[in-house]
Amino acid sequence: MLESGFTPSEPGNESSAIVIDWGIHKDIVEECQRRFSNTLPSFCEALFAQVDEDIYRLIKASTSEARRTLLFESMWRFQERHQEIQDEYLRIAPQWFFSEYHLQEDFPDLDDDDDDEEESFAWSSDKDKLEDEARLSLLDDKQLEENVALTTTISQANQAFARELFALEERFASMQGKPVKSAATMPISPVLLANTLRDILDAWDDEVIVRITIYQSLSKTFSKYLKTLYRDTNSYLKNRGILPNLKTNHIRNVSYEHQPHQADSPSPEFTATTSRGANLPDVWYQFQGGAPVIQSASNPALPVLPRYEVLQTLSQLQASVLSEVDTDQIDWNSVQEHLRQQVNQALCLNDQGQPTQRVERNDQQVIEVIFRLFDHILGDDTIPSTIRTLLGRLQIPVLKTAIQDPTFVDNETHAARQLLDSIASASIGSNSSDKAFHNQVKQIVERIVEEYEDDMAVFEDTLHGFERYLQTREKAQKIKEQRITQAIAGKEQLAVAKQKISDLLDSPVLATAPQAVQDIINKPWADFLTLVLLREGEEGKAWKKAIAVTQAVEQYFDPDVTDADRQQFRASIPGIMKAFQQGLDYISINKAKSHEMLGQFLDAFDTVSQVSLEETRRNAPAQPPKAPPTESETAQEADKFSEMALSMPDGTWIRVIGKGDQPPLVCKLVWHSQFTHTMLFVDGNGHKALQIKDIQLAEQLRNGTAEIIADASVPFVTRMLNRMRNAFSTASPGNNT
Repeated sequence: MLESGFTPSEPGNESSAIVIDWGIHKDIVEECQRRFSNTLPSFCEALFAQVDEDIYRLIKASTSEARRTLLFESMWRFQERHQEIQDEYLRIAPQWFFSEYHLQEDFPDLDDDDDDEEESFAWSSDKDKLEDEARLSLLDDKQLEENVALTTTISQANQAFARELFALEERFASMQGKPVKSAATMPISPVLLANTLRDILDAWDDEVIVRITIYQSLSKTFSKYLKTLYRDTNSYLKNRGILPNLKTNHIRNVSYEHQPHQADSPSPEFTATTSRGANLPDVWYQFQGGAPVIQSASNPALPVLPRYEVLQTLSQLQASVLSEVDTDQIDWNSVQEHLRQQVNQALCLNDQGQPTQRVERNDQQVIEVIFRLFDHILGDDTIPSTIRTLLGRLQIPVLKTAIQDPTFVDNETHAARQLLDSIASASIGSNSSDKAFHNQVKQIVERIVEEYEDDMAVFEDTLHGFERYLQTREKAQKIKEQRITQAIAGKEQLAVAKQKISDLLDSPVLATAPQAVQDIINKPWADFLTLVLLREGEEGKAWKKAIAVTQAVEQYFDPDVTDADRQQFRASIPGIMKAFQQGLDYISINKAKSHEMLGQFLDAFDTVSQVSLEETRRNAPAQPPKAPPTESETAQEADKFSEMALSMPDGTWIRVIGKGDQPPLVCKLVWHSQFTHTMLFVDGNGHKALQIKDIQLAEQLRNGTAEIIADASVPFVTRMLNRMRNAFSTASPGNNT
């Protein structure tokens, strides 16, 4: 039964049919039906093509030979049924234009007040609350996954076409001469189109994954066909004078603005300028024990190399830097030391290695700062080695632009600095599987190395192109993150709902109730409660009414209630029976089985007495005591690490030390469960990287195998410069801390 309350009339049951009289609008409705019927063949063909494409994509992505074989066989079986499914769909779907339907009786509320007769005891307080859950079964988790896939398809369509659907509902209700809430369901709504397919597919025993794929393909086909169908139908009805009062403020607002996490503002040291530490290189080497790049700078007797010659000499080295490096065996310290020697040799030494000239002091300081900056960049293992190699090739171009424009170190909007920031920040947590990103960076680096002389336009052009690429990449990453989060959250939501229902029904009274009561409560009614809780939540009207029914049953079979008091409760039995009847219908329990279970349930109400309940309780097996929580489930005493894990905001990057020779895992938090305290992290490509309990992460933070990348929100070059300043401050003689 569809939640609309209408199903096509069955043979031999015409006496219960309700004929909807379209009156003067009959020809308009028939034209709408004709237009709809003409759309269906191309709709079905597009759906079948999409299903084949999506199943084939699953086959290509599968790493299991058995799974690939199963998917191939399922695809072939589905292809063989294409024509049969299409014929059935073309026969059934147009019938929804209400030629003949019978109305499913609504159930009154428990108190059976006359005022409530008009209000269905259905589990929905408004029209679309549960309609997309009709005919769904909770026989097992796989079927629930199928139900969720179908529900998601319907929900997405309802949201995508909310405005068009609202107008059509008003127009069809107007032609019936009724308000929308009293009119028959709009005949081309997504729920009817989707459930028609569901009914047809129920005739075959396909693999659940194939059926889920079909419903996902249906969602894509909806997006291609429904908007045009709804728009054209609305336009036709408008031209025929069907103009009800369309108040757009009734349309649900289905869009929302995602508010990204606002990173903490940089600390004061991040904004410090190099003017604070103009002599940073001199003091740096004094306390860090490193040799300066230009070793002859302190000899004032040597002639100063003009700046233009410094730039020309650096240009000669530009193409050779890190051009042939094995990224798997790279030693960054050795690479940087070799490059320093090359620069020093080219600028100041003759063929015999003797100093013959020196670099002007300001230029020398810039050279020292840029090399130290790249020491930090290339030593940052949050960036993959392949990307660090490419960034390393930019040392000479960046050095040249910093010599030409000394504001590079202070100016965060400098094009070369922004490009370094963008590449480095975008590569955090990425891996070798992201070939598109690596190739994009490679093209940028090669263009700069080949073309840059002194024109900043090369940096500006590549920056703008890279920013456009990043916008597309970030959208794709967000979609991946959302899908992963929804999948994990959905499984957890189901587990939490099942546990909540289990706790709700874990009652000594229900445990000792007659067997017929336990049979219906512990399986079909529990499944129904789970579905309602998942759909509406604890504040939903349907959930509250379902709980009231459960409590009424529990009260009736309570051994501590006297027979006299129980007699007073008997007036509520009709309402309880009707509620359970609708619950079993809702989860599509077999009619014969449902009739048998409800008959035994009613017999239990009729035959129960104080004596029989006490006898049942005496004979009931003792319930085993609940096992105490394991040590891992017991919360540890809160400390700063526990607090760090519990309060970690989404978007936080962490670094987890790899085992053995494995590189560290760098990943970002995208979801933290408030129920099970599960934390979900993704890598820089948007793929699932780590799923861990917050108590476990706290322990790793505590023992040093994990750390928070606290300044990940700060521009990358600024972060590296800040590390240099921190190292300088720590090493300076005046620092006694």
